Amino acid sequence: MKQWKRNLFAAWFAQIFSLIGFGFVMPFLPYYIQELGVTSPESLRAWVGWISAAPALVMGIMAPVWGILADRLGRKAMILRAMAGGTVIMALIATARSVQAVFILRTVQGLFTGTITAAATLVASGTPEERLSYSLGFLSSSTFIGFSLGPFVGGLLSEYTGYQTTFYIGAGIIALAFVLVLLLVREPEVEPLNAKRRGRRHSLKDLFRQPFLTVFICLFALRFARALPAPFLPLYVQQIRGTLTGASALTGFISAALGAVTAAAGLTLARLGDRHDKTRLAAGFLAVGAAVSLPIFFAERLWLFSLLYVLATFWLGGVEPVLQSLTSVHTPAGKRGLLFGVQATMASLGWFLAPIVGSRITIRFSIEHAFLAYSLALFGALLTVVVLTLILSRGPRAARDELKRT
Repeated sequence: MKQWKRNLFAAWFAQIFSLIGFGFVMPFLPYYIQELGVTSPESLRAWVGWISAAPALVMGIMAPVWGILADRLGRKAMILRAMAGGTVIMALIATARSVQAVFILRTVQGLFTGTITAAATLVASGTPEERLSYSLGFLSSSTFIGFSLGPFVGGLLSEYTGYQTTFYIGAGIIALAFVLVLLLVREPEVEPLNAKRRGRRHSLKDLFRQPFLTVFICLFALRFARALPAPFLPLYVQQIRGTLTGASALTGFISAALGAVTAAAGLTLARLGDRHDKTRLAAGFLAVGAAVSLPIFFAERLWLFSLLYVLATFWLGGVEPVLQSLTSVHTPAGKRGLLFGVQATMASLGWFLAPIVGSRITIRFSIEHAFLAYSLALFGALLTVVVLTLILSRGPRAARDELKRT
């Protein structure tokens, strides 16, 4: 088996374990915060927003730094750094005695973690260009398989053992992922440039040209839209049930379904990017997802709400891998750490702003309105893709020719 395939499968398994560990309790932080004494609805929604946003801001700042270090020191080292940081932070959150301590630890988590970006950098650096969409789509499936199994098992376990125990178990599972990477992953052999781009230099300023700029803006808009309602899903389930009892298990089940369909999208929809125009595919997936999401706000029953949310998530799951592969084929393999770092910054900026905006919406109106804002933001992201694509198509001939070669 070729080295890039070995690394892909090893990173895939390690990511599953890592994100199972993170997913054991992270979706249930609103319930954990209530155990720490925050019971006022307004205060609870505000803290949920800030605790969800805190790691994203720091992660966005650090992502390019870790990306540059990945290009210089190695991609494997960055995955090990992220998983080691996740193990320690998860264990420390279990010892928190106040919501302020959770906020601080989540902020520190953003400083040292970022396993998804680290794994994507490793895979993209050693994968042949003609297999990038497949490889990144396959790797993204591990993310959402982990986020499916983690909340599902963690939700059931927390009902019987409590949240602190599940934090410790989650930390142990992330440590297992660390060992898998340490033993099985090899530093990728950088794929040489093809003849068309041989001899071209690639610098930081190139990332602010097309098609990079378009993709970065689209990733920000997409991540902002998807992150708007996510932190408030547990509170919505609790609100519908009228009690905290059993809410963790049900939230875990819904989160598992969301992760499962996104994994399926990474294995199916994203593969189309190797054979079709990537920009049009991303716009098409986003259009279907936005259309399906529109009735969510009007769904009065939990089963209908869950069904629509899951269907919209499936179509959205194919967008990011396709966009990432679009920029990867324009970047020398030895510079893809910086590329994925900048992409992570743009995505993290959306992830940072969304919970803050979402908390204000839920406080001012209701939790249901966060899902209405989610749908409207998806249409905004779609409009962004379409407008920027049209601008690009009317741009300089060199930019048009470069995009067509994707």
